[in-house]
Amino acid sequence: MIDEEPVTAADLVGARLTRVTAARGREQQSTTEPQLSHLWLHLEDLGPVLVRSPGTGLSFRAADMTGAIDGAGTTTDPADLPLTRFLGQPIRSVSAIEYRDGRTAFTAGLALGFEGGRVRLLGLDGALLVVGPEEHLGGIEARLHEDTALARVVWTCSSSPAQWNAWTTGGRYLYFRYRHGEGSVEHFPGGPDPDTWDEEGSGLLARWHDGSRGGAIDLADFLVLAGLRLAPNSEVLDGR
Repeated sequence: MIDEEPVTAADLVGARLTRVTAARGREQQSTTEPQLSHLWLHLEDLGPVLVRSPGTGLSFRAADMTGAIDGAGTTTDPADLPLTRFLGQPIRSVSAIEYRDGRTAFTAGLALGFEGGRVRLLGLDGALLVVGPEEHLGGIEARLHEDTALARVVWTCSSSPAQWNAWTTGGRYLYFRYRHGEGSVEHFPGGPDPDTWDEEGSGLLARWHDGSRGGAIDLADFLVLAGLRLAPNSEVLDGR
């Protein structure tokens, strides 16, 4: 990938994490540890992707590390960074994390799903945070929201491929597909009409291969692999 090329969340789906490089600012050394200022995700076939927080939220771009940092020390695969537990694994899913507090609302970061867990990358008040599967951010957790709960799911094809139309509690339309052991989740703003699927805002949210050549899968198993869940009182219909 060309240096400085923008990277979207969809570009990360399916990319294998081979290494992590973290940089912490020296100027913040005092009674506390230096804060994370730059993070590179080294991704197979994609190259190094620089993650930063410009103030609120995150920015992603392909970026060579050479000469990129002044006044910061870098470490490779630091043991205290939750991402390192997933080295060698592909990113299965990506979901946006929204911050909502009264009239203040913005995309604060992303949740990256891997086999066996996930990691949240957050940009809050200029701070870059990497939050592990078990880590809780206290009172701020109530202000962080992911649109991953499903209000309605319609099964449209049994196998080869197994397919569903789904809508989240936030109103997003998702298309589920599973064939030859590969599952995927895509978002299309125009809804289930394929003629609208080239509209701006469409994108891949999840992709994985379970190692089989299967063409059928239970919805419950699909949702676990996709990092999604049914909301309470959700509607699941057979539309075949």
